[in-house]
Amino acid sequence: MAFWKKIFSEERFSMEDMLYLSRLLKTSLPLNECLSLIETGKNGKVIRRMKERMKAGDLIEESVKDYLPKRLETYVLALLNSLPFSSALSLSLQFLEDREKERGELIKALAYPCLLLFLTISALYLFDLYGIDSIFTLIRSFEGDISFYDDLRLLFRIAVRMIYFAVIILSVLLLIGSRPKNLVMLYIFLSRHFPNSLLNICYSAEFMSLFLICISNGFHTRESLNLLKNMKMKPIISFLAFHLDEKLMEGEMLKEAVKQDYYDSALTRFIKIANYTGDFESIIRSYVQLSSQRVSARLKRYTLTLQLFTYILIGMIIIFIYRILFMPMQAISVF
Repeated sequence: MAFWKKIFSEERFSMEDMLYLSRLLKTSLPLNECLSLIETGKNGKVIRRMKERMKAGDLIEESVKDYLPKRLETYVLALLNSLPFSSALSLSLQFLEDREKERGELIKALAYPCLLLFLTISALYLFDLYGIDSIFTLIRSFEGDISFYDDLRLLFRIAVRMIYFAVIILSVLLLIGSRPKNLVMLYIFLSRHFPNSLLNICYSAEFMSLFLICISNGFHTRESLNLLKNMKMKPIISFLAFHLDEKLMEGEMLKEAVKQDYYDSALTRFIKIANYTGDFESIIRSYVQLSSQRVSARLKRYTLTLQLFTYILIGMIIIFIYRILFMPMQAISVF
């Protein structure tokens, strides 16, 4: 009960509070003054608790970590290892805005086909559990020998069980693969054996997007990579930052350092052009935009394939039910 009470209680700042606080901190006002300026009836309790903790001698990092919005918390806490609170908050808000835009487009692309497949599989489950036996009981009362249809029912149930089994296996693999260490191992495997895979393009673009945000905020290359290496909640981004920093520390140029399996091959070409034109940020931003378009195009193909599979599955179910339901009528006409 206490857990759910904590989850649903208003014991954290809202995202709007954090946006206002970030803007005020850029004016060089003290944190206490900024907190007083954003205080409302809704967040007053949180602000009073935070001020009490700072007054008691807690560091800002300790005082704020329990009150940050969940979406922002992991970013801020990772960056607080290297940056003051105001910079960590500002950078985290930019990171979150960039990622949520991409996440929104991903959800928009996958929502309909995944929901359609889920509803179809749910309907299959309910029909297999409650419908098919009742229908065959009715058929048996009209027709004595239905061995052919019994075989058809068995085939249907085998197909349904195979779909269930595939869904369970996929769910288990996703659960195991979502663990940070396993996610990085999966990324390494795909990068080495399937260059320019969707995952490779997607994470390379995300890495360069976050890297650009750091550069545009005045951080040098080394500082930016150190910030990204500390983002342990994004294990692949941290992994990419580590390997790029390692190559740069060995004295390689950036265009040579990204010639690794872990990075999208198109990135090397864009960095060469950026070095030639001298407009690094603009060219790399173009790479991020182009990569997003490539990811969207591939997702569209995948979702169309998924939709086609679902439509075929629905069609087969309709034909099967149609044949079964018309059996009693055929039996009556014969009689």
